[in-house]
Amino acid sequence: MQKASSQDMDWMLQAMLRMYGRDEEAPADGTDEIRMFHGQGFCMELMEGFEETGEDMAGSVFLSGYRPEKLLICPGKHAGFTFQTLSTEEISENEHMENLREDLRRILMRLDRKNVFYEEGQVSGSLPVLWFDYKSFAADERVYNLMFLFQAGERLLLGTFFCVFRDYDRWKPEVLRVLKTVREESGYED
Repeated sequence: MQKASSQDMDWMLQAMLRMYGRDEEAPADGTDEIRMFHGQGFCMELMEGFEETGEDMAGSVFLSGYRPEKLLICPGKHAGFTFQTLSTEEISENEHMENLREDLRRILMRLDRKNVFYEEGQVSGSLPVLWFDYKSFAADERVYNLMFLFQAGERLLLGTFFCVFRDYDRWKPEVLRVLKTVREESGYED
């Protein structure tokens, strides 16, 4: 794999994002209704249409034997969220989560050098959520991924939003808005 040059579209996209910035606070277009999703010790708003799937549907989305604990997918299977518990150890300082975020980026780069990384940040709502986004490749399709980390109680959770790459500019502002709604859910039992 060659290093991206100034003639590559990804290089140009990254340069434009650095030059002009991105409005992460862009309002939703109002076409999707919002509902609550209750997960592994947390809850968050979720766009209408995303439903938790069973093992059979997860197998059609993730071809490998590894499957996330929770998978929510929209009709048509062109976008979804995954959630995975990483650890029961409490991580109380953001710099530890920032180190973990960097470790995840390095692992993803090592797994596939074709991945293209874009931005990283933190959204602050009830719980701080650290995130980064990147483009990966699956079969014959480019995939946009926004990976995020947050702690709910003693649970450290890793989440991913994914969609076909051509739709990322529609989804990214909405996903960042939804991440601001993540909060701890009391009374959660395993």
